[in-house]
Amino acid sequence: MESLIVSSFRAIGSLFAPGMLGVFIKCVLVTVAALIGFVVFAGAFFTWMGGHMHGETASLLPWVGSIGSAAIAWLLFPGIMPVIASFFDERIAALIESRDYPGSASHEPAFWPELLHDMRFSALTILLNIIVLPLYLFPVLFPFVFYGLNGYLLGREFFVMAAKRHMPVGEAEALRRRHGRSVLIAGILLALLATVPVVNLFAPFWGIAVMVHLYHRLR
Repeated sequence: MESLIVSSFRAIGSLFAPGMLGVFIKCVLVTVAALIGFVVFAGAFFTWMGGHMHGETASLLPWVGSIGSAAIAWLLFPGIMPVIASFFDERIAALIESRDYPGSASHEPAFWPELLHDMRFSALTILLNIIVLPLYLFPVLFPFVFYGLNGYLLGREFFVMAAKRHMPVGEAEALRRRHGRSVLIAGILLALLATVPVVNLFAPFWGIAVMVHLYHRLR
């Protein structure tokens, strides 16, 4: 736990590492563009549906659908931001290590395999949250299911990303399992911060930084 506490505080300073602002801006722009695309597509879909209906519903459906889609996009922003940030995780880790661990030998993974991995992680995160969506309707279960599931996914993904820069994936997974409690707690903290307005913009960067520092302390 000491390693996790130290890593959490060091991660705050890593948010100001040289080059981090540029990555942050790119991440926000991609997230906003993705959500705008969702709203435009949903609006076009409801307009198409309205064109095949009659009466007052036909005229109201495009407006209600578009407004509803915009509201959903606003609510989805905190959840989508960490997923988008996962596409920049290697760049973020490289910036942190170049400043705090300049002597550590690391390697950049091949672009296409890493992109496919990030896409699979994004799809898995969205799919699992859709599967457990009915459980979110129960207030007693919601915090345990939401933060437990997303904390596990984010903690595992970001820690293995940090570790496999220096060792084979199998060894990275083994290291994560040996320190599973610390990784899980860090992931849950990240999931919690991702639901706090304004803070959620920086939460994924902090989470990745925590895992980079945590790996270097545990190895």
